[in-house]
Amino acid sequence: MDVREYIPNFRWPKDTEQVEFVRATREDGPAINDLYNRAFHQNRSFEAYLWKYWENPAGPPFGILAREKGSGKYLSTSTGVRKRVWVEGREVPGILMCETSSDPDARGGGRLFKSVMQGFGVAVNDEEGIVWSNGGQSSDEAIKIGKRWFGFQIVLELVCWEFVLSLKPALTHRLGSFFGSLFSRCLDPIYRLRWKRQPSPLEFEEVSEFNHEFDSLWEQYRNLYPVVFWRDSKTLNWRYVQNPFWPHRILTARRDGRLVGYLVWREWELEGVKMATVLDCWHGQQEDIIRGLFDGARRLASASGCAFLRFSLQEGKIEHKVFATFRHGRRSPYERVDRIVCTPMPGSHPYEQSEEAYEILAAVMQGSNWFYCQGDCDLRD
Repeated sequence: MDVREYIPNFRWPKDTEQVEFVRATREDGPAINDLYNRAFHQNRSFEAYLWKYWENPAGPPFGILAREKGSGKYLSTSTGVRKRVWVEGREVPGILMCETSSDPDARGGGRLFKSVMQGFGVAVNDEEGIVWSNGGQSSDEAIKIGKRWFGFQIVLELVCWEFVLSLKPALTHRLGSFFGSLFSRCLDPIYRLRWKRQPSPLEFEEVSEFNHEFDSLWEQYRNLYPVVFWRDSKTLNWRYVQNPFWPHRILTARRDGRLVGYLVWREWELEGVKMATVLDCWHGQQEDIIRGLFDGARRLASASGCAFLRFSLQEGKIEHKVFATFRHGRRSPYERVDRIVCTPMPGSHPYEQSEEAYEILAAVMQGSNWFYCQGDCDLRD
């Protein structure tokens, strides 16, 4: 793959008489968070902003902002989370471009949006060396614009598969809330009796945090994948245990007392239906570990009242193979495909990188190289 053809030709945006473009700092945080809330009609607290960007063990965020010279008003910002990545046996930096916000009342919002995004691509690579941006579940229109303006490339797709854990949603749809709930209480235990437990030497336990054993497990399995985001205990605790938005559940697998895998999921409600969404499953490509973790998670999630357990995976890989062996595993008819976008950051001199840098980019741009779960991006913060 000649990755040079994927590198967009950006330039640092030029200041105008009214607007300046600068690197964002920690002191800009309150204004950036306020702009995000106004642009997307959210109510994110400043503490949640600090967790996402400044408490990340991979390091501080990278951000560009457009500011009105006279008033100091923030007009547009683009902010990314730093990521540690294991690429073909070496650590390299990456960026997860999370949020680009423009003041809904500002004139020229589209131009400012484009300017800060392109400025991000130049500045982050000039400072960090070979860096690339990554993100998930973009709409058709966003990808269309992204390809034209920023060189977006879809490198892989995650397709949502699910277990039906309860008959209640289907019965409620047909019989109404009262009778649907009544019959599901009678039929669900019978329905779940069909879940067969396979004989296994594995032991499963739910835990509340990630300890040093997970560091060893990360190092043990990471070379199985050409490209994978960091999964040491600090990163996992930050992402899931310390997450201010959602609680998460962690199921571990052990063989002869030794940690050999884990699965992380979140329980939440969608239109009154309780769901379980798997965000990470680290298993060393061992089918019995994957099967045991899926089975254990669906039993725990069903016991807490979840109607579905969903996991977005790369079809054709081992997780898909195992999921499809379950009698009640199916492709979800409700969730759209999660398309993972990756864009090489050009820097000021996009075609003057080292050969090693191009090798890294080539590995990253090849979707089959990736081990990727939805928890690797910020889609489900």
